[in-house]
Amino acid sequence: MAHVVFVGLGFGGLYTLRRLADDIPEGTRITAVDKRDRFVFTPLLYEYLTGELETDVVAPRYDTLIPSAEVELVQARVDRIDVAERRVVLESGETIDYDALVLAPGSVPAFHGVAGAETHGIPFYSFDDADRLRTTLLVREWARGEQPACVVGGGVVGIELAFALAEALEKEGRIGTGPRVVVLEALEEILRGMSDGVRRMTRRKLEEKGIEVRTSVRVLEVDEGGVRFTNGGEERFDVAVVAWAAGIQPNPLLETLPAERHGKHGVRVERTLQLPGHPEVFILGDAVSYPGRMVGEPLPDTAQAAFQQSEVAAKNLRTWLENGLPREEYHYGHLGDFVRVSRREAVADIRGVVLDGGGASLARRAAYLFRMPDWAIRTTAIRQWLA
Repeated sequence: MAHVVFVGLGFGGLYTLRRLADDIPEGTRITAVDKRDRFVFTPLLYEYLTGELETDVVAPRYDTLIPSAEVELVQARVDRIDVAERRVVLESGETIDYDALVLAPGSVPAFHGVAGAETHGIPFYSFDDADRLRTTLLVREWARGEQPACVVGGGVVGIELAFALAEALEKEGRIGTGPRVVVLEALEEILRGMSDGVRRMTRRKLEEKGIEVRTSVRVLEVDEGGVRFTNGGEERFDVAVVAWAAGIQPNPLLETLPAERHGKHGVRVERTLQLPGHPEVFILGDAVSYPGRMVGEPLPDTAQAAFQQSEVAAKNLRTWLENGLPREEYHYGHLGDFVRVSRREAVADIRGVVLDGGGASLARRAAYLFRMPDWAIRTTAIRQWLA
């Protein structure tokens, strides 16, 4: 009996598992391991922060998404992968042997060596992060209008988070005398990698919402009461909270693999998403840097990429289990970019066409509805959005 082990149940792992579970090859046993008990639909964490969507949509429990009759679900942290012995080693010391492995451990926040960032900054990449940020904002000076919130990072996560914070303020009717949300970005421009049209339109929306954006900023230190940075000269902000959205880095679990790395990105895999030299190991999601034998541009660390990879991984894994030769190749297809502004506004770039306002918001919701795990969650999301 072949034993397939999944490590990591984000967009890549969970969707591959669900596709495989629809038609499991005879004689296959499946074990899924993740440190969390919930799947997190990360592009919708902003809606959770503002109260627009609830937990059952943004972070449904795994036991409601994974067929328990076909899959053994293990909630645990993985310490390392021993590909030579085909073994997953848990932090507890327990081991799980596998015949095939699907590795999709996701990423971890990158703090870039900034003093105090990991201790006093609150990342915004998980459901626990969103819960912690929401609670912190309720009890600190920001809630009374005395201090601003600072978002470090002007990528998609940071900008959408800034909009969500501004929306929460507006919803509560708390309008201060100065900027209530400040974004600090290390580069000369926000939203690197997006089109000029999206950046220009987003800039205008930020100004309309009273969100202050500072670029070419180097953050030096984060402490309990504020952030110290340099932008031509050293400055300090006293802030209620520092939300850290300054990027991610590959999961340390990848360091235990005999794999080729691409700079600060993930590992190289074959176009079939198999680990070179270990065809029984399939890697996807943020753990993949680029597919193929030649070094190319690193893949984006997005749900969009992982969602596309899951279909290829499931087909090739099924073929491998049936003693066939995996032939399905993965090619990333960029379908569009979205920046959430508020409940009824967004900025979108759909195959080169830039939209804003209500139309862009509807397009964004439609795109994410399509990617939700099942119809029950989609129906609940529609009901909560309409409410």
